[in-house]
Amino acid sequence: MQRLHLFELEDLAWVPRAVRDGGTDLLDLMFARTGFYRPLVPKLVALVEATGERRLVDLCSGGGGGALAMRSLLREQGHAELELDLTDRYPSAAAGARVAELGEATVHWHAEPVDAFHVPETLAGIRTMYSALHHFRPHDVQRLIETAVADGVPLAFFDVAAPPPWRKLPLVIVPLLAVVNVAALVVVALLLVPWVRPFRWSRLLLTYVVPAIPLLFAWDGMVSALRAYTPEELLALAHAGRGSERYTWEASRAGRGACLIGRPTGGAQ
Repeated sequence: MQRLHLFELEDLAWVPRAVRDGGTDLLDLMFARTGFYRPLVPKLVALVEATGERRLVDLCSGGGGGALAMRSLLREQGHAELELDLTDRYPSAAAGARVAELGEATVHWHAEPVDAFHVPETLAGIRTMYSALHHFRPHDVQRLIETAVADGVPLAFFDVAAPPPWRKLPLVIVPLLAVVNVAALVVVALLLVPWVRPFRWSRLLLTYVVPAIPLLFAWDGMVSALRAYTPEELLALAHAGRGSERYTWEASRAGRGACLIGRPTGGAQ
């Protein structure tokens, strides 16, 4: 089975923000509690040390959970000095609340929209992305890479890895697999929602009275696995981009995550 780019509810403009944010808040909790990207921390540490960059500019941050979880992991590795900017085309109030609660001068939330394809020059640094790459079709992933290359900045994109067993299944099995996966994720959502912070009554209402958040979380979680890229696919997209020969590329998988790392050839900037 090849990668399938089915629709995710989170991407649809008509989905209420409270429902969309509820889904991303759940994801943020899962990533933080499970240490989802912990096995890939050495890849980002190596990039920081190779480039000498001290600023991480996160794109498509959503609720900020992925970037903030990685920041905590980087601090454990002795890189507490790194600055972090959270940006999104549709800035999340939850991300702003989390940054305000941290109260740290090195972490910034941008309330103004930032387009991942047109990052302002003032936001220079290692360009990161967590659990968002699968939302983009291959030609747009290549465009994201080309944008970073044109701006001459390093990049570190982290995402859910395509499950190898799924890629080996015949397409006819997908509907049955989807039903089982969605049902399991609905149960996970019902169990986890009370633990999401910051607390919101609307999140409880949209979970236990009108189950909009669990349904979005479950559907999008299942579709994410079908949309996910393999390291080989990411590396091929990187090498196919304009100017790619000026960069050193690496794509890998660790645990349930995958990453694409790119830096201008020549080391520290």
